[in-house]
Amino acid sequence: MARTDGRVGVALIGLGRAGHFHMASIAAIPDQAQLRWVVDVDESRAEGIAKQESCRWASSLAPALADPGVHVVIIASTTDTHFQFIMQSLSADKSVLTEKPISHELKEVEEAVQLATSKSLPLYCGYQRRCDRNFRVLKKHVDDGSVGELKVIKCCSRDNPVPPMEYLRTSGGIFHDMLIHDFDMLNWLSGGQEPESVMSVGHAYNREIEKMGDIDTVAVILKYPSGLVAMVDTCRDATYGYDQRIEAFGSKGMLTAKNELTSTVELATSEGHLMPCAQWSFPQRYKEAYTTELKEFITMVHAGRNSDQHRLEQEAMLRHPSIVRITVAAELSWKLGRSVDLRDLEGLLAEKDEGERGVDAETWSTGGSNSDLGELPH
Repeated sequence: MARTDGRVGVALIGLGRAGHFHMASIAAIPDQAQLRWVVDVDESRAEGIAKQESCRWASSLAPALADPGVHVVIIASTTDTHFQFIMQSLSADKSVLTEKPISHELKEVEEAVQLATSKSLPLYCGYQRRCDRNFRVLKKHVDDGSVGELKVIKCCSRDNPVPPMEYLRTSGGIFHDMLIHDFDMLNWLSGGQEPESVMSVGHAYNREIEKMGDIDTVAVILKYPSGLVAMVDTCRDATYGYDQRIEAFGSKGMLTAKNELTSTVELATSEGHLMPCAQWSFPQRYKEAYTTELKEFITMVHAGRNSDQHRLEQEAMLRHPSIVRITVAAELSWKLGRSVDLRDLEGLLAEKDEGERGVDAETWSTGGSNSDLGELPH
């Protein structure tokens, strides 16, 4: 898979905010990866960045896929385009690292995973929190049994600042854009458990977000067959900065991953204690995690299909349909204003399709009875 100079050739599609994070990560590992193509529908942007990065550019993915020197495609385009680019890249025998989600549609996620499995190609979805050094320490303690049997997991995920409205209109909504990260973390920390039921409540404080049929503040409770209970609270904005915390409580004790601040320095005077600020947003909070994610992905591609790294990723990507099932169920819970049993999900989705074509369309599309329950949805 590697080039003769030992580097993996990369094509990057999508040159917005996420694309620039990936360019920075590629630049941080020049001995392992080479950016060969940048692709964006904005031709002037693609041409300008190609000149800056000394690589080739295109406004469609096809020329990059035809380049035998490209081994990896990184997908950082708008979320509604991920699936088509994933399928094109896998079909061209390229390894794929994609920003989440793979798709908003469960059937498409299953189709992508099936194609990657049949071709024995990596389909690595960018849940970068798994690469965060603090969360990895917490995960190791959980796996080592430091807190015994897990009883409760709490995740807090509050964004800052509110993303641009243009982005939010194509993001798939707060469940598929934000909470899906937390559901992946719960899968990781619980050892791959899938909940039996999920309940979501929420509200739209931002009127522009409300007009999109979405919400900006959500709480979700998940119940697992093992007895584990998980809770997530999330919000599109936190005035004090980016906020990511996890608590894992078990039969022997508790683990806590606190929010990262801009420094560890605390000023104490006669007037009290002055703490440093939280990180501004996710580019600052997860800068190292993004680089770690890419390094580990490139290392896996280098190692080849017979390696342990490749085998482990082939197993790990099988979780993706489950993560999306939970996300869809959580969103349905918000819209229905009640708990959703995951065993009933397919039937509820069929009812939803019928409802959106009939008299119950308003109930399904606007959260229905949630308005009577204090905006129960997310």
